[in-house]
Amino acid sequence: RALGTAAVVGLGAYAVGRIMNNGDEVVSNSGDRVVVERDGRYVVLKDDDTLLRQPGNDVRTETFNDGSTRTTVTRDDGSRVVTIRAADGTVLRRTRVLPNGQEVQLFDDTRQFERVEVEDLPQAPRREFTFDERNSGELERALSSYRPDVDRSFSLGQVRDIRAVRNLVPEIAVENVNFETGSAVIRPDEARDLAELGQLMADMIEENPGEVFLVEGHTDAVGRASYNLALSDRRAESLALALTEYFDVPPENMNVQGYGESDLKVATQDAERANRRAAVRRITPLLEDR
Repeated sequence: RALGTAAVVGLGAYAVGRIMNNGDEVVSNSGDRVVVERDGRYVVLKDDDTLLRQPGNDVRTETFNDGSTRTTVTRDDGSRVVTIRAADGTVLRRTRVLPNGQEVQLFDDTRQFERVEVEDLPQAPRREFTFDERNSGELERALSSYRPDVDRSFSLGQVRDIRAVRNLVPEIAVENVNFETGSAVIRPDEARDLAELGQLMADMIEENPGEVFLVEGHTDAVGRASYNLALSDRRAESLALALTEYFDVPPENMNVQGYGESDLKVATQDAERANRRAAVRRITPLLEDR
């Protein structure tokens, strides 16, 4: 099954031939996202620079002999965002260059990281906070005060792919947003209700330009797993776009990831609104050198 033209355009910098030749099987193609089966699990492939392609930004991509790429987004204020990808499209490194020329590395998966042994991680209970039910001080503590009880750092890939690693930091449940079945749309009134979270994220990044947040999307268990994975990724992207457009949260400081139906909040195969959700985690402490 070949990738359609729309998917090739949507994936942008992805080396499509490399993806098709590494043993992946395309399960679904929705144009903006391709879901492949890789080593027995579904993986969603997309253009991670979508959030950065804002009007007025200059976007340039260089491709190297090994198929890897470097994309540089330049803004009117002279700031830049530089993203390095492997030949298969995996995001490996992202750097912010501030208007004053200061370079801030957000993550660097070109380094070697210790293998994760899940059984060796602290078995802490899942920590979830619902920001619309708490005051700003409690939300700020939930985002900034928790430090993982580990003596190592993790790659962005490990954070994205391993639930036990993500759960080392609290999950901020975004219950102001209620996705309809099959939809990734956030209504304007829902977006405005994100003010407390969006303003806090923007303030934290202004104070520390190296802050990194993971924006997660989830679905219920109704429908095909591959469809749900792509849908959940769109939900995460919709939340990230709302945080950028309404509250000026720098998009480069957010990483978008959909998890489909793999992490149900309510264990049911039925259509459950609570499972059609999005969440945010501050993953800076997981990425920091130790």
